[in-house]
Amino acid sequence: MKQSSIIKDGEEELYSYGLFVLLSQLFFVIVVVFFGVAFSCIVESLVFYLLFRFIRIYAGGFHAKTETRCEIMSVLSILLCIVAIRLTNIVNVKELLLVLSTVSLVTIIAFCPLDTPEKPLTSNEFRTFRKISLLILLIISVLVVISYIFELKRIFAPSCLSLILESVLISAGKIKQLHSKKHAEQ
Repeated sequence: MKQSSIIKDGEEELYSYGLFVLLSQLFFVIVVVFFGVAFSCIVESLVFYLLFRFIRIYAGGFHAKTETRCEIMSVLSILLCIVAIRLTNIVNVKELLLVLSTVSLVTIIAFCPLDTPEKPLTSNEFRTFRKISLLILLIISVLVVISYIFELKRIFAPSCLSLILESVLISAGKIKQLHSKKHAEQ
């Protein structure tokens, strides 16, 4: 492509990264659909993943050291959440999910956006990402409350689990951050 001047000098890396991100997102959508079909909760799986992706992008959280670890941990996290969603159709844990979602919401608000060495933020990005994170959290919280009141099972559990997973990841990222700072000071 470069020979025909479609891509300007120095932009190859940017296009490669963009293609990698696109393929990575496509991979995870396929994983979510596969697990959703396997556990007979495709709509719930897609709702979960959509909400989780939106808050994850702006709130941040734990990042694995390698791409392979990231992929494995992400697939396992998605699988665990989809299994949990499926189990909520069998066992009534609405109140437990509501409590865990509330704790998760407070945790995310306290730590977002998480600035990590893998994803450093400028002060301007920090303010922007915080505002966007809070807006997304408000939307997810409204979905949780409305779906709880009106017993919309296809939205309630996935919304709760998106908050719970992000809370776990942002807490793990914060612990990793504090651990790194402690070792840097020694």
